[in-house]
Amino acid sequence: MLESIMRAIIWHLLLLTALFIETSGAAARPVVSFSPNWTPIFPGESVTLSCNVAPTAQGNLGYSWYCNGQRIHWNQKSLPILPGTEPHSGDYQCQLANYGKSDPMRLDIYIYNDPLILQAPPAVHEGDSLSLRCHSRPGYDTWNPVFYKDNKPIGSPVRGSELHIGRVDVTASGTYRCEKELHYCNYFNPCSIASSDERYILVSELFSTPQLKVRPDQVTEGDHMTITCDTELSPHRATTELQFAFYRNGHNVQGFSLSNQYGVPSAQLEHSGKYTCEVQTPTGSVRKTSSMAHIHIQELFSSPQIKVRPDQVKEGDHMTITCDTKLIPRRATTELQFAFYRNGHNVQGFSLSNQYGVPSAKLKDSGNYACKVKNPSRSVRKRSTMANIQIGELFTVPHIKVSSDQVIRGDHMTITCDTKLSPHRETTELQFAFYRNGHNVQGFSLSNQYGVPSAQLEDSGNYTCEVQTPTGSVRKTSSMAHMQIEEFFFGTQIKVSHYPVTEGDNVTITCDTKLNPRRATTELQFAFYRNGHNVQGFSLSNQYGVPSAQLEDSGNYTCEVQTPTDSVRKRSREAHIHIEGRHQIILWKNPLRLILSLFIFILTVCLLFYHIKTHGTRIIL
Repeated sequence: MLESIMRAIIWHLLLLTALFIETSGAAARPVVSFSPNWTPIFPGESVTLSCNVAPTAQGNLGYSWYCNGQRIHWNQKSLPILPGTEPHSGDYQCQLANYGKSDPMRLDIYIYNDPLILQAPPAVHEGDSLSLRCHSRPGYDTWNPVFYKDNKPIGSPVRGSELHIGRVDVTASGTYRCEKELHYCNYFNPCSIASSDERYILVSELFSTPQLKVRPDQVTEGDHMTITCDTELSPHRATTELQFAFYRNGHNVQGFSLSNQYGVPSAQLEHSGKYTCEVQTPTGSVRKTSSMAHIHIQELFSSPQIKVRPDQVKEGDHMTITCDTKLIPRRATTELQFAFYRNGHNVQGFSLSNQYGVPSAKLKDSGNYACKVKNPSRSVRKRSTMANIQIGELFTVPHIKVSSDQVIRGDHMTITCDTKLSPHRETTELQFAFYRNGHNVQGFSLSNQYGVPSAQLEDSGNYTCEVQTPTGSVRKTSSMAHMQIEEFFFGTQIKVSHYPVTEGDNVTITCDTKLNPRRATTELQFAFYRNGHNVQGFSLSNQYGVPSAQLEDSGNYTCEVQTPTDSVRKRSREAHIHIEGRHQIILWKNPLRLILSLFIFILTVCLLFYHIKTHGTRIIL
């Protein structure tokens, strides 16, 4: 009995060893099965061995059989053992052409004289529905079987001679035996109880505890990551289909399927985590979970950061924005592509340059900047945090200032283009230009002033100024300022003391003008002209007197008015003055008297003719 137990243990250990030995083509190896599926058997009983292969096996199979390593002259799929005899005991294997040799399957022919044997399937795996049979030698009448495991009765239901344990796992392994009562007992011969030999039954793993394997060994962002759920089926169940599922941090990432791999085409940092896999049979009767494997996805390159030079950017500066990132040493030769954005709008598309340059920064270049980095295959793409870059004014927007709020004709007018440099750029030279009504009146120079020594009416207009750096990289224009030059004096005209003027009259000609109220105290100078010839030079008197007018004093008179500095000079319109002769005085001195005298004369003549007509020619005086 002890020999039988040791033989069973050794056989099962060999079976376990074969289970975990990796051999190429293991999935294609045939499997030996028994029908009926019991061992051991009594001599004289029959059993048929079959050589089973996967349904996908094709071609000329060419069966070969072996017992204890020796070739048996049999080339069929099924090998009948009938009847069984002691020489038939042994380890059976089968082989097919182009396929490996099966693992050994033990057949025992029980040669001892005991009336009972405990029969079990030749191979038991977790998930199997296990039945044991307390089998009596032919010729023995037995009843009331009782089964034991590790010397403890088993309470599972018994039908006939069979104990149906049901679905088992590896914990069902142990030492089993059975007992039966013999039926040849009577009153004179008390019933005796027969017991089988103890037998160690090993419940083998259907498949090994799965292990996670990841490729590549060190996964970097963008890599194609493959996680394999690795397990080994028992050689005797090589055709069993298994289902696999994968989990990350306890959450299912791939449901049960026939694939033992979970692929991530482009691994990202968020794919890092604690992975497990689960393997089960299609019915779920056996399910195993791998131990946890922590998979860390390494950064291909660090999160980019925006850097700007110079630190404080002013208008006109050459601004350089760098998208700074670092590749991991193992991928140092990877080419990266960079793009830049301002306020969400692309300002430089993807290229190999990690810099965006602005040759001459403007205020409008201020904004929220970000950059994106990607590898050539676009499997990894990262965006920097936003960086607010403000372009400082090099100088303020200029504005026009005038030396006096009210400029009067002849004044010295100074127009200033006023601006202020940034405190950090106070040594910068600026250039200034001035415009009137859009036309340049003073080109760019270092002077911020435009001077008009003697302002004239035509100097009125809309003035602007423009300020620029020497290179013209920054240029600003002031708002428009309207300048109106006021008259110093106005309304200059000739006035004559009386009219008409007769020979010998004392005539006074006045040069009449009005001063601007703001310059009411200014002394003016006057000059008089007749027929374009000066008759009285400039003086403070605005009158030209002719004590005794003569005919030759007739003519076209004008006067001219000027300021003491001669900055403003105006001439009146011509006024024609006619000096009349004295013989014309009676006729022309009083035209009304002449008309009245003529009327009286005519009336007298008419009365005279009337009298002659009515009284004759005699006239009484």
